[in-house]
Amino acid sequence: TMNDLTPPLEPTPASPAAGVVEVVPLGAPDEVTGEDRRNLLYGLDGIPQLDPVGLVDASVDATTRTSHLVVDAGVDLALDTFVVTAQRLVDGTALFHYGIVTEVSGRVEGAELATDTVRLARATLPGERFRRAEVTWIRTHPERYLPPSSGAPAWEAKGLHRSRALFIDKMRDDEAIPIGLDLNGEPVFIPYSFLNGERGAHVSISGKSGVATKTSYALFLLYLLFETDHGLRARRGGTHDKAVVFSVKGADLCLLDKPNAVLAGADDTAREARQQWAALGVDEPGPFRHLAVFAPAEDVDHPDPVPDIKVRAVGEAHAYGWSPLSFIRNGLLQYLFDDLESGQVGFIEQAVRTQLLRWAYPLAGDERGRVVLADPALTGDRIGSTWEGALRTLDRKAPRPATDGEVIDGLDDLVEFVAAKVTDEAAATYDPRWVAGVSIGTRQAFVRRLWKAVPRLRRLVRAGLREIDLTDQLSVVDVHALHDDAQRFVVAAVLDRVWAAHENSTAPGRTFVLLDELNKYAPRHGSGPIGSLLVDIAARGRSLGVILIGAQQNPSGVSRDIINNAALEVCGQIKASEAAELGFLPPDMRARAQKIGRA
Repeated sequence: TMNDLTPPLEPTPASPAAGVVEVVPLGAPDEVTGEDRRNLLYGLDGIPQLDPVGLVDASVDATTRTSHLVVDAGVDLALDTFVVTAQRLVDGTALFHYGIVTEVSGRVEGAELATDTVRLARATLPGERFRRAEVTWIRTHPERYLPPSSGAPAWEAKGLHRSRALFIDKMRDDEAIPIGLDLNGEPVFIPYSFLNGERGAHVSISGKSGVATKTSYALFLLYLLFETDHGLRARRGGTHDKAVVFSVKGADLCLLDKPNAVLAGADDTAREARQQWAALGVDEPGPFRHLAVFAPAEDVDHPDPVPDIKVRAVGEAHAYGWSPLSFIRNGLLQYLFDDLESGQVGFIEQAVRTQLLRWAYPLAGDERGRVVLADPALTGDRIGSTWEGALRTLDRKAPRPATDGEVIDGLDDLVEFVAAKVTDEAAATYDPRWVAGVSIGTRQAFVRRLWKAVPRLRRLVRAGLREIDLTDQLSVVDVHALHDDAQRFVVAAVLDRVWAAHENSTAPGRTFVLLDELNKYAPRHGSGPIGSLLVDIAARGRSLGVILIGAQQNPSGVSRDIINNAALEVCGQIKASEAAELGFLPPDMRARAQKIGRA
């Protein structure tokens, strides 16, 4: 058997008189006609005391990147198994190579023609069956860039060697977060410092719709961080850390605080799931305990807005929207557009956004967020001409009566007012201060976009609505029933507020943001304000404490600046056309990603 060919792993017994093990000096370490001294491993520290699973194939090159193992006939070496091999260096120390099995092949030596298979089966032709495993090396210990030794034994990585293969030995004791199980049912870890921004941040999850379980995996990560001992230990309590989850595909995410009926079942699926959670160190998985659910307000004018939600009681959710005052104060006009980078529409949008802020006064006697738009040149107020200057004076403005200007009750009123200011130069309402010197064609294009947005976002911008209050540990923002334009607006408005709090250092802890269908919000080609915001979060969120957990069906459609900034990349089953985007995987694994089963 192969084990008979393996060099002894225990020290060779010395004579009683010597009292020590004699180690032959390495005169010619690469000579294999006599003793294969690189593979003479007795007396070296850390050599696994296990039966090898194979030998490093000497018939092909063994490189620092990949090698092949001739698998022992008594071993079933499967894909994704972590292995370790060792060699003696010239200085007498041991070098360990750690790798993962990325492919396994088999054949019978002696067969040269297809018809030889029949003769081998009838035992009329001699041959020997063998299996060979391709291994991709992921680490050496110590860090020396040398190839493994051909003919050296290889073992399955266990104990300390598995910890080295997964870099667990490099993680602090309190920061190891389990991110799943390998095919042998053992946990795989990532250091929290690669998620929280200390050494890396952001997560990118790719895969086909419906089979890749992208959202499920993202929620699994959040659950580990916020609801398990692993997460509490890694976050050191982190009582001020928060998470924002956008529910973009359905209402299921609005029920994250309810028990999972499947997990509580008595069938094989439930038992297997509980065993897997136990292997991750979570004995009693349950729902999220600290949750707030936000749904868009119903499209009716009501003194107390009612959330438009069907999957839970109305009293268990909060209605959200933006009053005219909050819409203007937060500069949300820009998020009505998805193409401000094309042409000169962006110039007039900036001018209009600033003028709205300069002209806006709270309506006297109103508590529902209405505003009066009045020319500060006529009111006598000194207001800066820049956005920052106008924003500083907004809260100091005295409320004005409706007779002082135009009362804005909702998005319809606001768009109608803006259109009158920027379009007809012959009209008395036209004001060149609002148009940024752009042509009439650009102004008309700008107004057309505004009117297109009105029916899609009318319900979200009107008097009496309240912004989303992100005070709970986990906030679920439901947008699934809204038009795509409205979804983009809500996501942008919420993220803008989160980002501003972190930029201004008013956020007490980190904020994790879970956003699916990322290609819709930050496309690779052509991007509006929300795409620019997400790129900014990906680039600077690591240092400011905003962590993006993004998911997408087609990574080729997402801005490279977002994908490339993700410290953790996760892949489920993916389309063949998208496999080229998975450059972090070896070629064999990229091919497997096209047919991997549902988790």
